[in-house]
Amino acid sequence: MDDFVRKGKEDRLNVQKKTFTKWVNSHLMKRGMKCEDPFVDLRDGVKLLELLTLISGERLPRPEKGKS
Repeated sequence: MDDFVRKGKEDRLNVQKKTFTKWVNSHLMKRGMKCEDPFVDLRDGVKLLELLTLISGERLPRPEKGKS
């Protein structure tokens, strides 16, 4: 039974990750960008900032080069 429950949780997490990735890509494609894995691709903040700009409709301030 534990394996069955664990497998169900893993399946739900995979579906959620796939759904979120498709949602992110539906916005990023407007800027010619793509996200393969949100846990990796949004980590440095470049695509994340672009995504936030797109969904908020506001231009967000960019950090100075070399600062994060």
